[in-house]
Amino acid sequence: MSKIKEYLKAHPQIWLLAYWPVHGLWYSLLQQTTMGRDPYPIVCGLDYKIPFCEWFVIPYILWYVQLGLLGVYTFFKRPAKFFRFTVMVAGGAFVCMLICTFIPMYFDRAGMEAFPRENLLVEAVKLIRGIDPPTTVLPSMHVYVSVALHICLCKDEKLARYKLLKYSSLVLCLLISASTVLIKQHSIIDVFAAFALVPIMYCLAYVLKHQRLSKFFKAE
Repeated sequence: MSKIKEYLKAHPQIWLLAYWPVHGLWYSLLQQTTMGRDPYPIVCGLDYKIPFCEWFVIPYILWYVQLGLLGVYTFFKRPAKFFRFTVMVAGGAFVCMLICTFIPMYFDRAGMEAFPRENLLVEAVKLIRGIDPPTTVLPSMHVYVSVALHICLCKDEKLARYKLLKYSSLVLCLLISASTVLIKQHSIIDVFAAFALVPIMYCLAYVLKHQRLSKFFKAE
């Protein structure tokens, strides 16, 4: 027990991981209950003009890789950065979840469900639609988190030195954002709502000092 206490004292950032299991359960609950709460349909005319492109399921899936790799790297290799990383990434995801909890919404893709062709990538899109129904959509967490991860990478002096990595991250961020509307998981409205949330969370994560919390989590 004393060793555990010593480890937690030496690595206080581990407490920040506690949010993610809660997030997963919360997200799952909203998926199951949103459609029974008379949700607001989110859709606009531009959504019908954006073509379906199954190739964008690839960057959509790469979002999970992006989150996992940068999260693990920051936690183990840059622990002093992990507090602000968590505020930026998990904090924004938390805000998205709060909005979707109090204002139930769904992406109304009526008239956009049909697939123009059949292939392996289309099957992947079908699988995603089966697992992840278009609820908890505004702001788009896929878009917000991807942009937040790119910002966190750029705020890491060691990673930001590698221009190829930085520009690759930007390209991936843009592709992921585009993928949400090109595989019809989100309305373009959700994308812009996510972009609007970014500067607010940036100020909370990187402008505010958080003196007491920074001291507790040994953050820079």
